[in-house]
Amino acid sequence: MPDLSVSYMGLKLRNPLIVAASSLTGSPAKVKRCEDAGAGAVVLKSLFEEQIQAQTSQMEQEAWPYSHSEAYDYVRQMGLRLGQAEYVKMIAEAKASVSIPVIASLNCVSPLSWTRFAGQIAEAGADALELNIALLASDFDRSAEDIQSAYLKIVEAIRRQVELPIAVKLGPYFTSLPQTALALRRAGASALVLFNRFYQLDFDIERLALTPGYHLSSSDEIHLPLRWIAILSSQVGCDLAASTGVHDGAGVIKQLLAGARAVQVCSALFLKGIERIKVMLEELTAWMDRHGYRNIEEFRGKMCQEASGKPALYERLQYIKVYVGLE
Repeated sequence: MPDLSVSYMGLKLRNPLIVAASSLTGSPAKVKRCEDAGAGAVVLKSLFEEQIQAQTSQMEQEAWPYSHSEAYDYVRQMGLRLGQAEYVKMIAEAKASVSIPVIASLNCVSPLSWTRFAGQIAEAGADALELNIALLASDFDRSAEDIQSAYLKIVEAIRRQVELPIAVKLGPYFTSLPQTALALRRAGASALVLFNRFYQLDFDIERLALTPGYHLSSSDEIHLPLRWIAILSSQVGCDLAASTGVHDGAGVIKQLLAGARAVQVCSALFLKGIERIKVMLEELTAWMDRHGYRNIEEFRGKMCQEASGKPALYERLQYIKVYVGLE
C-alpha cells in the first residue's frame, strides 16, 4: 500500500487532500465529517475582515482604503453573524474533535488593527492560518506595485502577531506572478494556494439587477493553476497548494506532478458529496501502484518546469499548439 502522507507548511498530513474553506467546514461537526471521509486536513470557513471590524470599532473611511462602505451592508444581508468569539470557539472545538490539521481562514483586504485577532487564533489551537486575500484591482489610481504592496502589508502584519505557518490564497491577476510569489514568501508566507476562485457577478436582463454568477468550478479550470505550480514549485522557496478545478484523482496526480505539496478540493465535494474524497484517494493509490511509486515524494514535481527538457512549453502560451499539433 503506497504511503500518501505529505508535509505541508511543516504539518504532517496523512494524504494531500485538503477540504477548502467553505460551508463544508463551517462547524466542528462538519470538520469531523471531513476527517471521517478521509481528508488530510481542513481549512475552516473564512471569517471576514468586515465581521471583525464591525465588532471592534466603527468603520472610518480613511482607515478603510481597500474596501467600500457597502461591505457592511453585504455582511448584514448575507447573515454573516459568526463573530470573533464564536470563531475562536469553533477552532478549539474542531481541534478537540479531530486528529487532522485544522487551518483557520481569514478573508481580508487590508492590514488593519484586527490582525491582533490572529493571536487569538493561535491560542485557540489552529495548526496554521490561511489568508484569503480578496483584493480586486479596480482602482484606476492604484498601480500594480500598490496592489502587491497591499498583499505584502497584510502578510507582514499577521506574521508580526503569530508564529503559525501562514498560507496566502491569491488570484492569478498579477503583472509578475513569480515576483509576487517571492515577495510574499519573503514577507513571511509559508505557502501559497493557487488560485483563489473569486465569486463572479451576472446580470438579470429582465429585472436589470445584479445576480451571482455560477460559483462552482469545473475540471476544465485546472489548467491555469497547473501551469503556474509547474513554473513556481521548484523556485519560489515555499510550499504550494493547488486549488480550483480538481475534481478527481487524476487532477490530484497532475498537481502533485507539477510540484504541489497539497491539493484543496471544494466544488467536487458540493457536486458529488463528501464521499468523493475517498474515491479520489483510491484513484491516487491505484495510479501509484500501477507506476510503482511507494510514496508521493518519489514523483512530486517530476513534471515541473525545472525538471522538463522543454521548459518553453510551460511559458510560450501558443507554442503548445504547435508542439502537439492542435488546430
